[in-house]
Amino acid sequence: MKKTDLTWQEVLMNKGFDHSTSKSLIGFIAWKENEIFSRLGEEINDVLCGYEGKVIAKDVISNKYNNKGLLFVNNHISNDLSNKIFEEILDYEHEEVYDL
Repeated sequence: MKKTDLTWQEVLMNKGFDHSTSKSLIGFIAWKENEIFSRLGEEINDVLCGYEGKVIAKDVISNKYNNKGLLFVNNHISNDLSNKIFEEILDYEHEEVYDL
């Protein structure tokens, strides 16, 4: 299995997050901090399409990549943990997926 074939939950577990925290991730949306996200509602629908259950939306920010985002989880997590998860997701995207 290539690294890019991993689920986001597997990526988080590989990055050292515990099983319950990793499994609570439903999905996320990210955009550059200085950009306006014109189709946010549509993106939210896409992320949550087919998901049934409790949804908690967390505002997240990455100073390293100058991104903002929304993290969707099914259990309460702290803002600090939300931002750490977002940072690890962006690290993975830049280092493994896009090879930036």
